[in-house]
Amino acid sequence: MKSKIAIVLLAAMTFSCQMQLDELALSPNGNNGNSSALGLVQNNSGKNIANEVLIKFKSGTSASGKLTALKAISGTIQEQIITQEMKDEGDEGFYLVKTNINAIEAINRAAANSVIEIAEPNQLYTHQQTSTTPDDFYYSSGQLWGLNGTYGTNAQVAWANSNTGSSTVYVGLIDEGVMYNHPDLVDNIWTNTNEIADGVDNDRNGLIDDIRGWDFANNDNSVYDGTPSDKIDAHGTHVSGTIGGMGNNSIGVVGMNWKVKIIPAKFMGPTGGSTTNAIKALDYLTNLKKSKNINVVASNNSWGGGIYSRLLLSAIQRAERAGILFIVAAGNTGTNIDTTPSYPASYTNANVIAVSAIDVDGLMPIWSNYGLQSVTLGAPGANIISTVPGPNGVGYAAYSGTSMATPHVTAAVALYAAKNYPLSTNKAASQVIKNAIINNTIATPSLNGKTSTGGRLHVGVVGFY
Repeated sequence: MKSKIAIVLLAAMTFSCQMQLDELALSPNGNNGNSSALGLVQNNSGKNIANEVLIKFKSGTSASGKLTALKAISGTIQEQIITQEMKDEGDEGFYLVKTNINAIEAINRAAANSVIEIAEPNQLYTHQQTSTTPDDFYYSSGQLWGLNGTYGTNAQVAWANSNTGSSTVYVGLIDEGVMYNHPDLVDNIWTNTNEIADGVDNDRNGLIDDIRGWDFANNDNSVYDGTPSDKIDAHGTHVSGTIGGMGNNSIGVVGMNWKVKIIPAKFMGPTGGSTTNAIKALDYLTNLKKSKNINVVASNNSWGGGIYSRLLLSAIQRAERAGILFIVAAGNTGTNIDTTPSYPASYTNANVIAVSAIDVDGLMPIWSNYGLQSVTLGAPGANIISTVPGPNGVGYAAYSGTSMATPHVTAAVALYAAKNYPLSTNKAASQVIKNAIINNTIATPSLNGKTSTGGRLHVGVVGFY
């Protein structure tokens, strides 16, 4: 059986609306350092994709030099990863390499080779969860406490002042897939108008018929692979409903944005998703913004628990230069990630916003990660009702986790952009939006000393309307 670095989707579902704290926990991380220096000895037995490493050669390395280096680690190239964003920046990309030896041993051998710049394990992102699907939850019933409850986000104030979002604002969903025809989501899922379903790459981005985004896990254009009776792509569908469940349509739930465009960038399948596919998904969103002028303001990243990766960080930095915020779940192990880093939440890049969870009483659940230096704020993350696959597309469920807190913040970014940057954002504008999120938090005792703001998400203020 393959050994894996487990990085889980940060969600747990509730059964009969009762939180199950053991439903989802991040796997312990044997090495939480912030260095990817060659020769790093990582105590992650059972957590790497067996016999796979990511190799980036120094610029200008000859083909013969690469072959010699690969021979030294008993490696053969499986795939060259070089996205359009990498090409645009003169980056030669990196390689997914299969070895005949243990991945960590291969990395340690690579330390002696002067032509290798980066050698990392290919991490695997996975999730574990159980579920029930309660039906017919409505905003008017008061059950969507994350929007208008005592410790909610006060979204109703922005709505009352005529800001319910905008269809010219886009967010990327780096996650599982999305049930795009769910009646509470169907009008808020992006359609690529530069592409035609004809088997031709009309928009010339290297992906054929990416009409609603792309499935990097399976390398096809099917961003929803589930059925009403299984749990496949339920997590991505649930996160989407919090961001952009359609408002005022008399059914189900409402997201913070009644109008928004969600771009599915699926990188997780039933057995998880790799670092390589996470990078491809993020670069896909960055390229859409840069080459197609699509106003992507943020990506939602409800996953975490990994070790430091220079290659993933580089993709986050490319997104930052394009003006895309990276909203990420802090994690679900009740850990201080200042002292025990958990990536990608522990990256300190300027476009990163890491999110802890609070419950309906404003308390931080015992499973939520935190960090005075690493985590920005708290947001509703316990017993959050949203969209999931169901019969005829109509399904709703209550999930818990920092996975559920994160889309509240992503939604707030989109809501602010709808009011202030409805057509385009750049790097400077993205920092204005981030500052609006940070500077308008409400001080919350359970978050004091646990997040850098000491507060929870608040959008019921001028600037958001």
